[in-house]
Amino acid sequence: MTDLHELLRTTAAEGAEAVDFAEDVVADRIRRRRTRTKRLAVGGVAVAAAGVIAGTTWLVRPAGETPAPASGPVPRIVRSDVDTPAVMEALLGTTLSADANGCVQAGSDPTAVTLVWPRGYTVHGTAQSFEILDEANNVVARSGVPLDIGGGGVDHFKPTWTGKDCATATRFWWVGHISQR
Repeated sequence: MTDLHELLRTTAAEGAEAVDFAEDVVADRIRRRRTRTKRLAVGGVAVAAAGVIAGTTWLVRPAGETPAPASGPVPRIVRSDVDTPAVMEALLGTTLSADANGCVQAGSDPTAVTLVWPRGYTVHGTAQSFEILDEANNVVARSGVPLDIGGGGVDHFKPTWTGKDCATATRFWWVGHISQR
């Protein structure tokens, strides 16, 4: 009975002067209204679900970041106090790895070299699989990929650099141009 009352109210609101009370016409209009209502409800739920999923994804993984593992070290890098890559002309052929503390280095222990990245560079991922991004968030290096890293050796850790706890190697390399082999 409620559907019939709603049909009459809708017909009156539309300005119709006559209402067809034939049973099949009334049943058809009621069925169409129910179908439309269900479609709108399903569409609304779908839009709400998409919004929740998109919002959750953005909160959990913004700007392409790889989520860190539930446990274990988070990869970290040493950064210089200079925005630009080194302009020295030496070349270091290596792959990137992370030590037990998550510090990104060239090579592996005991011959590892501490890399000094330009200010603004970041690292994302896990200690087992990570990417180095420049200040514009472009991937410049990945763990385990053979690289040629331009730049040059540095005598000692400078107090204006970040990541002093990652400066455990005896050799330092100021990172310049990077290319895959």
